[in-house]
Amino acid sequence: MYKRVLVAAGGSPWSDAAVSYAIAWAAYTGAELRILSVLASPVAYTMPDVMSSSELLMESIERQGQELLDRVAAQAESAGVSYTTLLKWGNVPETILQTATEEDCELITLGSRVVTGLKRLVVGRTLNAVAAKARRPVLVIKYPPAPPAGLALWRRILVATGGSPWSDVAVDHALDLARAQGLAVYLLCVDPGRVRSFLPRATSGAKNTLALAEARAAAAGVTYEAHLAYGNVADTIRETATSRACDAIVLGSRGLTGFKRLMLGSISNAVTAKTLLPVLIVKRFLLA
Repeated sequence: MYKRVLVAAGGSPWSDAAVSYAIAWAAYTGAELRILSVLASPVAYTMPDVMSSSELLMESIERQGQELLDRVAAQAESAGVSYTTLLKWGNVPETILQTATEEDCELITLGSRVVTGLKRLVVGRTLNAVAAKARRPVLVIKYPPAPPAGLALWRRILVATGGSPWSDVAVDHALDLARAQGLAVYLLCVDPGRVRSFLPRATSGAKNTLALAEARAAAAGVTYEAHLAYGNVADTIRETATSRACDAIVLGSRGLTGFKRLMLGSISNAVTAKTLLPVLIVKRFLLA
């Protein structure tokens, strides 16, 4: 389904995990990889002697970046993956987004730590910025792939539906992915306004939302299960994905940024921050 995948390599354990995952994905699906390392420019100085030191520092940064790409290239070659390496200076999120567009990539893969609260805005600023602005799906990885090379990474994916335009896009994208790769789909709708022990009957809106998702899954001809749950949306998504042995979570996103993203309670952000599973964030832009 994804013929060309961009993965950002930064040398951290979580970006190394994303690189390994992207390579395993490409090895199984036959996708081409664009492996990008973004170099952040050091502070510019005007003093001649300091300028010379700054140039040396930039040369050192560039050399380290190239060495990183060389290591990743060797990993891709060993897996028999078609790839191109790209070394660029600039703002990290903007360069990732720009490169994804220039290289016509259909998926962006990024690594991330497990972080919560305000740390999501600082530690995860690159992920937040890319996920919020990307016009193509973003796959967030926490750990390297578990299956041996050449085997399918996913067998069952969970997709959360809430009836919003962006969750509808996520459902359709998950069904397309399931059809392309022979995956089973677990459709989940969480009703946050009901507690099972007191109000066992779900709202008609939640029931209708899940029924519409089931109808689309049946029309797509994919294997699926559907479940209506109650409680905190983000927590229920994470817990259900684990308990139902799903290999990844697919979520829609509006594309909020900064404190607005945190304060308005972005579900995709809250799930991605804590889960250990891969999360595929799909944007409404895909409708265009």
